[in-house]
Amino acid sequence: MDKKNNKFISFFKKEGFYVILFVCLCVVATFAAITARNNSKKAATEANKSNVAMNINESDKSTTQMPDAEQVKKPATSSNATGVTVPNTKTVTNTAKVTFSNPVSDGAVSRAFSDGSKPIEIKGFNVWTTVVKGIGINAKKGTTVTAAADGKVTEVTNGDEFVGTYVVISHSNGMKTIYTNLDPQVSVKKDEVVKAKQTIGKVGDTARMLKFESYAEHLGFQILDSKDQQVDPSKYIKFNTAAK
Repeated sequence: MDKKNNKFISFFKKEGFYVILFVCLCVVATFAAITARNNSKKAATEANKSNVAMNINESDKSTTQMPDAEQVKKPATSSNATGVTVPNTKTVTNTAKVTFSNPVSDGAVSRAFSDGSKPIEIKGFNVWTTVVKGIGINAKKGTTVTAAADGKVTEVTNGDEFVGTYVVISHSNGMKTIYTNLDPQVSVKKDEVVKAKQTIGKVGDTARMLKFESYAEHLGFQILDSKDQQVDPSKYIKFNTAAK
């Protein structure tokens, strides 16, 4: 027994340093492995947290920030006198029926209708023009001219020598009537509200380019629809037989 102990003590004295060194290395290696594993887990956890935070931030950006996207707007509302809030609506155009009357009492058509799409001949000056539109109503100079329907005077102008002095009246259905070759001393002014058959002026001779035509003494009369297109007045007014 003593021999065994002596051998062990002798071995330990000779090899003890290396044994202790080996044990220490094992302990250090084990500690390093455990530490590395813990650090790896911690790093993975932090990375996951970072990814989650990044995803949340990206999600917030995608749902709350749309600088390049078209904004959806709520319909505008307005309050009426009773305090009830109602959606705004488009103004409905007044399409009230308008009845037109002859602007010259018993006047007959002396110049056929022209919508200006084709030139007509002015024989007295041997020229062609598209300026002369509508119809001519036979009437001597000084004859009273009346509004063909209720409306508002929107223009009083001295035009060129094909139309002369003229008046434009706008009506509630969006249509317009135009009266040309008037005497310069008209009876109405711009923005004046007029009634049907109210005097607006007298027939003149201001359309000087037409003074040699067979219909020289006349009122030039036009009707425009709501799109400012020429309409034959004979569709709305029953005129007497054309003057000879």
